[in-house]
Amino acid sequence: MKIIYTRGNRTETLASISTLRKILSRFVRHRVFYEVSSRNRRGHEFFSTKNSFVVGSIEVTSRDYLSITIFDAHCSSHSVEILNPAAMRIYDETPGKGFAVSFLSGASGDVESRCYLRDEGEEGEDLRARGALEQITLPQLFEYIDEIRNAGASQAGAPFSGNGPLRRHGPRA
Repeated sequence: MKIIYTRGNRTETLASISTLRKILSRFVRHRVFYEVSSRNRRGHEFFSTKNSFVVGSIEVTSRDYLSITIFDAHCSSHSVEILNPAAMRIYDETPGKGFAVSFLSGASGDVESRCYLRDEGEEGEDLRARGALEQITLPQLFEYIDEIRNAGASQAGAPFSGNGPLRRHGPRA
């Protein structure tokens, strides 16, 4: 398998399985966005599937062919398996954008398949903010919306105090 580094635009041959394991270990216990797609070399996409999950572990084996299996930490029935990739492209040239890799198929012809993985941060980052809304019940949500409406209605009838947004009444010029 070839490794293509986008920084410096250089290509190397994979030295060892342990090197590949070390590169991929950056994803373990991190939320990862992935896209698996297949397209015509002229750009016409046949299919694409996208998802994100927290990586629990990564298994790299090489018997008759290279096999990379990425396991979901929270769902044992979910994994991504990459079989015999021809190349791996590493995207790490932009600090703060997150580490990413893509595995490219080696099949000859007009069809290219790839698996793109991007690090979205450690497992606990930003999940608390996302999870707060998911944990609220519908009655709690409607109650919260009513509180906002009532607070807005009481402010609409109050005289202007200089604090708060200006409200335009009447037609706009």
